[in-house]
Amino acid sequence: MGPKILFTIFLLPLLASTNGKILTDCDLVRELQRAKISNTLISNWVCLAKSESGLDTALVTGPKTASSYSYGIFQINSAKWCTRGRIGGICNKRCEDFLNDNIQDDIACAKKIFDREGFKAFDGWNKKCKNKSLPSIKNCR
Repeated sequence: MGPKILFTIFLLPLLASTNGKILTDCDLVRELQRAKISNTLISNWVCLAKSESGLDTALVTGPKTASSYSYGIFQINSAKWCTRGRIGGICNKRCEDFLNDNIQDDIACAKKIFDREGFKAFDGWNKKCKNKSLPSIKNCR
């Protein structure tokens, strides 16, 4: 079997079963509030997600250093925080679990990253949010 056939047989069903979506700023605000993220930090979290994934809950990027990949709306990396194909990492999650439109587990892991390392752990936040104008969320209810 050629590589294209193998891709179609093995990877396409995995990709098709991923039910991700592109969130709006206000969708994300509601999810962050539901997860009890401090209102004073929500604009930073929205900026982080926009800069990391464009608010795409199903985004996978990589490979990065050490052949790692990043997953979901916050681009949680498999080198440390989750494990590809099985439960593991500091967040004790399968990386693929961060690819659906239920982002409560993504938020829990991203909060764990934030609690340990702050927003500086996220490249997107450092490049596009730190000391910059943050998204306005005042029209989100």
